[in-house]
Amino acid sequence: MAISSLERIINTTLLTKISKVSSGTSANSARSSSNNELSGQALYNSLRVGAQNFAASIQLLNGSATFVNLSLDTTEKLLGMVTKLEAIANKANKGNVSGTAAKQLRTDFNSISDDFDEAIEKATKGKQDFFDIDQLNGVLGSAGLDPEKVSELALALKRFTHPAEPTIGSDGGVVSEGNPVPLADFQRALRAAIVDPDDPTDERSGFFGKVKSELKDIRLQLETNIKALKDTTKLIGENITLVRAAGFAFLEVSREMTGSESAEQIAEQLRQRIRSTARPVLGQAHNLEPMMVAGMTALSDDGK
Repeated sequence: MAISSLERIINTTLLTKISKVSSGTSANSARSSSNNELSGQALYNSLRVGAQNFAASIQLLNGSATFVNLSLDTTEKLLGMVTKLEAIANKANKGNVSGTAAKQLRTDFNSISDDFDEAIEKATKGKQDFFDIDQLNGVLGSAGLDPEKVSELALALKRFTHPAEPTIGSDGGVVSEGNPVPLADFQRALRAAIVDPDDPTDERSGFFGKVKSELKDIRLQLETNIKALKDTTKLIGENITLVRAAGFAFLEVSREMTGSESAEQIAEQLRQRIRSTARPVLGQAHNLEPMMVAGMTALSDDGK
């Protein structure tokens, strides 16, 4: 299936389309052009331009990977803080904790909560909000990975905005791997638990008893989002591998051309080279053309 997809993407139609665009002709006219028109210098130019477009698309994909990795790094740090907060809350709820010890636990809890607050501020208040799903979609889309068209990506990113589907476990009980606590509500939920003028003064049974369930909700959502980010990182990595293989294929075939090859022969050479170096990720072949177009767009914008 992957090879069939590659044959539908890397073909004479694509080569003709690149040639038309590089010469300033509308890409749509490639559909009505004869593939036999593409030969010699025009075919060589198509390969070189294709290699340049794929090189530009790698830069866009690297930018997407950076965005996701920064979001993942922050989310993992937040999860570490929440784990510490849960441990403090559990310890404070034990019956043998003295009043003095409980006050120290509250001090420690507030200190970590401030760090939690600061980490979110850094991630959301700059030029890019690394917790904003719309910005993430925009970054991926600019690299040619449209979540609405890439089913694996859409499934991963759905975890950011939708609660996990409840399922029936082997014991007959209801099991859910996530909890619908939006990232935007993290600070508000935690701050409400920390600063509450109506909260009882008993540090052990009041504050910490209330905050435990809120911390669990936040931890579950952070864990869910970490999995989604890791899935997205893996998908981007596979596409980078594929695009790099395609770029090298276009470049190497152009160097080895004798000038007598037909467009069909060149297309087959490209497919063979891509298969030989990127077979494990050929399942992403359907993304090749939109990623190449994204690279083309980036180069065009840079030239303005």
